[in-house]
Amino acid sequence: MLPNLQTYHRPTTLEGAIRLIQPPGTVPIGGGTFLIPSRDPAVEAVVDLSALGLSYIREEGDGLLLGATITLQQMLESPALEERSRGLVAEAVRLTASRNLRGQATLGGTVAVGAFESPILTLLLALDATVTFYAPERKQMPLDQFLQERVDFLRRGALITELFVPCPKGTLGLGMAFVNRTPRDRPIVCAVVEAQWAEGTCIRARVALGGMAERPIRARRAEESLQGRAWGPEVLDQAATLAAEPLNPPGDFRGSGEYRKAMARVLVHRALREAMGVGKFERK
Repeated sequence: MLPNLQTYHRPTTLEGAIRLIQPPGTVPIGGGTFLIPSRDPAVEAVVDLSALGLSYIREEGDGLLLGATITLQQMLESPALEERSRGLVAEAVRLTASRNLRGQATLGGTVAVGAFESPILTLLLALDATVTFYAPERKQMPLDQFLQERVDFLRRGALITELFVPCPKGTLGLGMAFVNRTPRDRPIVCAVVEAQWAEGTCIRARVALGGMAERPIRARRAEESLQGRAWGPEVLDQAATLAAEPLNPPGDFRGSGEYRKAMARVLVHRALREAMGVGKFERK
């Protein structure tokens, strides 16, 4: 429990929620799976987001809108996300939490926590997701940028309301690779690749890594090396090397920095091969 919690709010409007979370010591709460076990003594009031109508997954324009209070289990069971990610959302969710926690933990909470090894955030980076939030005015930015500035935004009372995942047309490739200690453990390092193709040439690629920095990151040098090239063994080797080369990952009891860096190269290579093969599909 939260030892200094004094006040509980359950607003029914977004405007009311934004106003209520501004005072110091007040934080929003979705599923509470991270906040409550943290026993954070600085939290004096919580704002329950469950009555704001943010639990949706729907098509919008050329992509999908994901409300901040959808649970991880809802993500896993969504046919639209299944199709968009070629099943990788379900895999990322299963790697993140048990069935009981998946029914409680929310997407917005996952973004707010920003866990450095999160397979969900790593996948969303590769899918080019953007975040909409209020701080207190409405802002929208790429997930990559939000994760970089996350701590500052949340300190200023930011409220995450939704994410947008584009659904580009054409020939796409998706691949995910990870390493963990046991099948039920979270990944030590994970890599996700999405690429767009035209006439055998990669016209755009996103390479994301989890477990390699203080947050999931994009490997932009690797992405640049792939653009405009027909993929072959040398191209994949170069991209995998460029993804891992500039990184200095932290070590912990699950894996040293040296181990993580070595695995990053291997996993990016595997994800690239998957994106070229079984993960390749056509979207019309």
